[in-house]
Amino acid sequence: MASKQFIGYPVDRMLGAFDDPTDAAAAAAGLRAAGIADRDITVLRGSEGADRLDGTGGRHGPMAKVRRVVSFTVMDQLPDFTWYEAEVRRGGAVLMVRARGTERTRKVAAVMREHNGHFINHYGRFATEELARWRGPEPDVPDVMRR
Repeated sequence: MASKQFIGYPVDRMLGAFDDPTDAAAAAAGLRAAGIADRDITVLRGSEGADRLDGTGGRHGPMAKVRRVVSFTVMDQLPDFTWYEAEVRRGGAVLMVRARGTERTRKVAAVMREHNGHFINHYGRFATEELARWRGPEPDVPDVMRR
């Protein structure tokens, strides 16, 4: 079972947004069928999932807030967490999958797309790669958190 704690920088993880949580569940099942271990797959939904994403760090106290501010200043993709959090709070879901290496990253992205995933980003150790853009109306996030 995945930890229920704050998600800092998700090294070697791919995140994708799903407007419908049943699509995220279907994508998770597709990933399992493709050989991805259950321990490497996390579906974030509901208030618990949104709180784990915590785009500003405000729900996890001053240290998490500082961590987000520092991350925001050195990594251009960290505002994405406010977008993912907004998607989950709206009633959607976010799928987070451990994906290291080009082949596995492509496989995970393909399965996410196949199940209506969008805003798919891979967070590597030194770089972030956007594999699919946001689809639909932009979430209601602070202007400073827009890309």
